[in-house]
Amino acid sequence: MLQLAVSLSGTPAQVPKLIQSAEDGLFSRFMFYAFKNEIVWQDPSPKKGGIIFNDHFEKLSNDVLQVYDFLEQHPTEVQLTPDQWQQLNVVFSKLLTNTVLFNSDDTSSIVFRLGLVLYRFCMIFTALRKVENGDCSEVVVCTDEDFLAALELINVDLNHSILMFNNLASQSEPITYKMGNNKKAFYEALPQSFQRKEAIELGAKYNLSERSVDNFLSNSVPELLYKPKTGGYEKV
Repeated sequence: MLQLAVSLSGTPAQVPKLIQSAEDGLFSRFMFYAFKNEIVWQDPSPKKGGIIFNDHFEKLSNDVLQVYDFLEQHPTEVQLTPDQWQQLNVVFSKLLTNTVLFNSDDTSSIVFRLGLVLYRFCMIFTALRKVENGDCSEVVVCTDEDFLAALELINVDLNHSILMFNNLASQSEPITYKMGNNKKAFYEALPQSFQRKEAIELGAKYNLSERSVDNFLSNSVPELLYKPKTGGYEKV
């Protein structure tokens, strides 16, 4: 059972001080969102009719307290529909395959953890709808709208988590964020039908050795590639 949640913000250089390695288990327990701030001056002067943040957050805290009190009085069990479970299994099976294929086996923990995060999103959204509707039922089924919203959040976070994963290794050097593994870019650049020789030549442009290309092609069959004849490939 979840006992503690932490929300942190900081600069890229601060992340390795908190999480020294992407393989230590702590990394996969965080959701990441990386972005670049626009460098502009923000006017700090007071404005008439502006937000008084003490009052603003006091109101928000009271709203959260009301949600807590309602759910405390009306215990909740959140369930998914059979179709939602099926979609979850199909989506995460594909995410796991592609994430490991385009990156490394170590990134599998990100996908496994996000499967749990998805269900937690569904529970949060469903609980909020229960409060909003004044529903006192104990068993509440997640709506398709909330389930799809949770999936969208997972897809966004997966990309940001992989970005962080690919930048945690170089801890002794100044951190300049670079794009992730170039295998995905290589795959997307491949034509619909191609020969091994074409793939080797294209792979060189993405700093992939002949052996790396061969391993990638082999591991991509049958999920991403179809091999109708020796030396030839087609994208699925």
